[in-house]
Amino acid sequence: MKRSLMLAGASLSSVLIAASVAVPAYAWHPKGAIIKQVQNQTAGTAISDANDEASAVSAKTDDVLAYTITVSNIAAAAQNGDNDMAGVQLTDALPAGVELVGNASQRTISENLGTIKPGSSITKTYSVKITDTKDGDVITNKACFTGDSLAKDNPQSGCDVAVVKVSIPTLIPTPAPTPTPTPMPQTLPNTGSTAFTAGLFVVGAAIIGYTTNMVRAKRRSSVQ
Repeated sequence: MKRSLMLAGASLSSVLIAASVAVPAYAWHPKGAIIKQVQNQTAGTAISDANDEASAVSAKTDDVLAYTITVSNIAAAAQNGDNDMAGVQLTDALPAGVELVGNASQRTISENLGTIKPGSSITKTYSVKITDTKDGDVITNKACFTGDSLAKDNPQSGCDVAVVKVSIPTLIPTPAPTPTPTPMPQTLPNTGSTAFTAGLFVVGAAIIGYTTNMVRAKRRSSVQ
């Protein structure tokens, strides 16, 4: 009887082992990732990850920025699409201080990226214009994605930001030109024109008197 129980136990263990080997083990493991970058196209800066204020891209009012968003499936390749990331949705809500080029009224960007295979990625780029006019303002733009495995048992999501800092140049007022002083008319010093005229009169009178005396003297000489 004891031997029979032992055989029965052995048979049951064999069945359980066989069952565990016969059932395939599936692993649906997509692995999503997102990177958001920014470039000041007006200033011609390099594209930058710019994740915080310290690494923020500088921009002025009316500058045009290019935001680039890359959503990837960094899972290892697997057979039968086990690691595909399906139903991927990208969403980006524009913050205050920027507006979408070509459609200033649109404040949310939403795109269906479909299925992303392991080792693959999808990149989207769009342009915005800086409308912020306050020096030192920091504009943080966040983009997010969602997705899932084909079996819908491994949801994926993530977000990334790109930061821009507004820089308004300080206007230095142009100094007003210094007016050229108008030369004042020079007044000649009074040299005593009246005294000068009086002097001439005296000299003239003396000459006349001398001449008169000479004439009289000649007449007396002639009479004698």
